[in-house]
Amino acid sequence: MHVAGRRVHPRRFTLVILLVGILFFLYLFFSSDSDLAEDDEYENDDIIKSVHNRHRFAGKGKCPDYVEYSQKPHPPFTQGKYNFPFMRPSLECRTFTSKAVEYLISDLKSKVNSVDLGRLIENCLPNTLDTTILWHKSSLTNLNAARRQDYPQTFVVTGDIHAEWLRDAARQLSTYQPLIKYDPELREMIKGAISTQAFYVINSPYCNAFHPPPGSGVKRGNTAMDYVFPHPDWRQVFECKYELDSLASFLTLSNDFYENSDGDISFVNHYWLRALEKLLIVFKRESQPSFDEETGAAIRFYYAFKRQTDIGTETLPLGGVGNPVNYGTGLIRSAFRPSDDASILQFFIPANIHALTELQRLRKNFLNEDVITDKDISVLIETVDHFIDSLTKGIEKYGIVEHPKFGKVYAYEVDGYGSAVFMDDANIPSLLSIPDMGFKPRDDPIYQNTRKMILSKSGNPYYLKGRYFEGIGGPHIGIHNAWPMSLLMRIRTSDDDEEIMENLKAVMDTTAGLGLIHESVNVNSAYGREYTRSWFAWCNSEFGKTILHLAKHKPYLIFKEEFQSEAYKIDEVLAPLLSNVPKIDKDPSDNQKHVEGEPRNDE
Repeated sequence: MHVAGRRVHPRRFTLVILLVGILFFLYLFFSSDSDLAEDDEYENDDIIKSVHNRHRFAGKGKCPDYVEYSQKPHPPFTQGKYNFPFMRPSLECRTFTSKAVEYLISDLKSKVNSVDLGRLIENCLPNTLDTTILWHKSSLTNLNAARRQDYPQTFVVTGDIHAEWLRDAARQLSTYQPLIKYDPELREMIKGAISTQAFYVINSPYCNAFHPPPGSGVKRGNTAMDYVFPHPDWRQVFECKYELDSLASFLTLSNDFYENSDGDISFVNHYWLRALEKLLIVFKRESQPSFDEETGAAIRFYYAFKRQTDIGTETLPLGGVGNPVNYGTGLIRSAFRPSDDASILQFFIPANIHALTELQRLRKNFLNEDVITDKDISVLIETVDHFIDSLTKGIEKYGIVEHPKFGKVYAYEVDGYGSAVFMDDANIPSLLSIPDMGFKPRDDPIYQNTRKMILSKSGNPYYLKGRYFEGIGGPHIGIHNAWPMSLLMRIRTSDDDEEIMENLKAVMDTTAGLGLIHESVNVNSAYGREYTRSWFAWCNSEFGKTILHLAKHKPYLIFKEEFQSEAYKIDEVLAPLLSNVPKIDKDPSDNQKHVEGEPRNDE
């Protein structure tokens, strides 16, 4: 065969053509955009182009892999009952450092009544900062003012998996939100997390977990590559399980930042508002029933998920659409739970409660025309108000069910036809976490009935009890492992001192001598030696949050005698740091000018 005057062997020519075809197919596959992302702003915008950042973990070749590091105890050890090791990476290997967090840790250690508890605080409370901020690009540190970026970016992994879950990241960072007004860099990092999540939601709003942003230089994990409709942008998406609480968690991250920053709305820019719009579109679509109320005809579905698996909880029935839901409920579907397990009945009540409470906070905080004065947000306000009303009524009418033993309780899942799932899972949001979400007080009668149900073997199939440990688990790990996270939530939703201390002791007893909180623990394993995920930063953050809760509400349980009489107040503890904090410009009009690309006055 001759090509352009040169002799080419036929077999070699065929191989070349085949190779070109494969490369072209791969190009088309990986360049396909999400059905819901109308533009390429996320990939092409200069905001997310990375340069080396001092907090960046990638490239620190001398630093150990924390997956391996977290599986072995390291000195120095405490001289208390547990001989807990010191599990923080060395200073140069930490992915982010905060003066306020270090100050807080030092103060708490000086006041708690146990050196072992102090070491757990020291290991767990900063674990997210120490190990999971794999990329952060600040808008405060550019040397060239003309090139200063107005949108910081932050990529947060949950621990041993190189991907960001919207829910996990929001909850991991929630522990540090009360400190942001005392530490400008911490404030900027969390603001960056909001920006990055906004881009993720715009790009693929049905998805739960994402790759590092383009240009970050962070190694990507292995994409799940399931059959998903609408087709996600696999360049950015690690996994695309539609979980209602993931979208609500984006609002949690935003609301927490606003409430702890003295009303800073500089994050409420053009991209954030677009993300909210995408979120509300999904809410509207997933509020649709399975069948038309008048004709009975099946209604077009907006989301489907199928995975090649022999694990039932990893995929959805009925061709990936999930089990039917009724019309007129006012509730929103969730195809998957916060454990990433498939919902049985798609009106997942804890996520509907989560969405409702965050929308209520949003309206109260800043989604109103008193705060955002130079943008027309009337349609957003009207839509949010609609969902607040419909969710309130729907949860009341369909989420509360009569249990034959425990009376009126909140169901875990319903379908609007009368079916209900009675159980709870350790992952948050959960039924146990209802007061923690701010939906109902701890002494609410229906919550108390629900709590009795889910904390009993007769009421919750996933309340697991063994020789050495007990707590709520879930189908994600199986019927032998309870999650310490459920004990931490049990502490925060109890007013019973004995119950609180029993659960705190159980958590401390089951770290396998490693001084970190693990994802799950085999209930028949002494000292928690059989566990899953040695590096699970989400649960470490929940431990830190639980200690701060006890310090504020029940200091006499964990503090030395001289500190037991007064509630622990972070604002008083960190007040000495305020003198070093510069004034932050929170003018929303200035922020909106930036959104439109206009320069700041000081540029």
